[in-house]
Amino acid sequence: MEKKERRRLKRPEIPVRMNIGIFIFFIILVYVLFSVISFVTSDKTELYEVRMGTLSQNEIYRGIALRSETLVKSRYTGTINYYNKEGDRVRVGGLAYSVDENGEIADYADPDIKAMDYYTDRDFTQFRNQVINFVSDFSPSRFYTVYDFKSASASQAQKISNRAILKGIKDLKSTTLHAVKAAETGSIVYSYDNYNGMTFKTLSVKDFDSSACKKAQLVNGARVSEGKPAYRLVTDENWSVAVMVDSADTARRLKKEKYVEVRFLKNGYTSWASVSRRKDKDGNWFVNLTFSNSMENFCMDRFVDIEILSNEKKGLKVPVSSITEGEFFLVPKDYVIDGTNNQKGVLVRYYTDAGNAGSSGTQFIPLSPYSETEDSYYLSNSYLKEGMILEKRDSIDQYTLGRKEKLIGVYYNNKGYPDFVQVTVSMQNDEYAIVKPNELYGLQEYDYIVLHADSISFNNY
Repeated sequence: MEKKERRRLKRPEIPVRMNIGIFIFFIILVYVLFSVISFVTSDKTELYEVRMGTLSQNEIYRGIALRSETLVKSRYTGTINYYNKEGDRVRVGGLAYSVDENGEIADYADPDIKAMDYYTDRDFTQFRNQVINFVSDFSPSRFYTVYDFKSASASQAQKISNRAILKGIKDLKSTTLHAVKAAETGSIVYSYDNYNGMTFKTLSVKDFDSSACKKAQLVNGARVSEGKPAYRLVTDENWSVAVMVDSADTARRLKKEKYVEVRFLKNGYTSWASVSRRKDKDGNWFVNLTFSNSMENFCMDRFVDIEILSNEKKGLKVPVSSITEGEFFLVPKDYVIDGTNNQKGVLVRYYTDAGNAGSSGTQFIPLSPYSETEDSYYLSNSYLKEGMILEKRDSIDQYTLGRKEKLIGVYYNNKGYPDFVQVTVSMQNDEYAIVKPNELYGLQEYDYIVLHADSISFNNY
């Protein structure tokens, strides 16, 4: 009996308790995994460090080349032959051309010289450049230039042949073969147009239409009559490019600079030009850019494409993607007061649930201005609502919120959260903008801003 009772009184076994440490570790693991997944899948706010920089917004124009040039006319009738490459400089007394009344010059050709032997490496280089320039400037709307190119190329080849023939000519004294020498020194050109003799004072808006320019090509080996154009001679190294600008402000700005750097798009050369301007009777503004070099490179061109390199700004350089705009309440300065710790803010009138008939009071809402005018502050609409009534301190005057205006700015992020900062843009292109540094409510160098402003909701800040 005693043994049976002892068996009944034996305590049952207690199950193993869960280790509290394992439970806490499991909770922490879940939290860490959740944080990692949230971080990986969330949108990242990319920041950009603001630094000083420069930006150029160069202006491209198609201008009219103005030169001191003389159209020389033939003294004889017959077949005209040239011996100088177009653009070459001819001295006074140098052979400019010959006129063959009966075709005798062909008899001077050496039959033993092969055609390809006439051409030097320089000749082939000039032909190649001539083709490249034609291809780059060609436009279907100006198809007639194809014929000019064809004539110029054939004429150039014939001049090279004439040059070789000339070496074999000992005596050009003939009653039918006339050698004509240059009366002035200058660069020889085998074309002319209706713009010859044009000056900066006489040009007009219609002259900038290239279709108004009628060009005539002088072809080597062609028939010429006495008194007709034989060649054109550019006699002065000083020349200019006249452009039409969009406004009086542009003309004034360029004139103020006195000298501007110009890049010629044809060959990439740069040169400095002095600036003058004029206005016509219809209010159109023209600027003349005068050069003292490079004339030989452009003596054959009437229209010259240029880029003015003068318009450069320096300041804080920020990406265009950082720039946005925000809408703010415009509040008179009399209603913006200082609270504790000199924190600016406004006194807002509030009412109980009973409405205007119930009890009321004022509440100070601390707000930092984002900009200001002479008599008003720009305050955030995140804490203020349209229709709220503001009061002056120790006054019965009231102001109802309603007037809003927009500011251009970026999201400043030095403190770990974005906040709107106004900027004044001086210049911008497709990628970057130059903003004024150290403004009262603006940016400073080394500030951090949000790279993509559209990733931030303005109403949350």
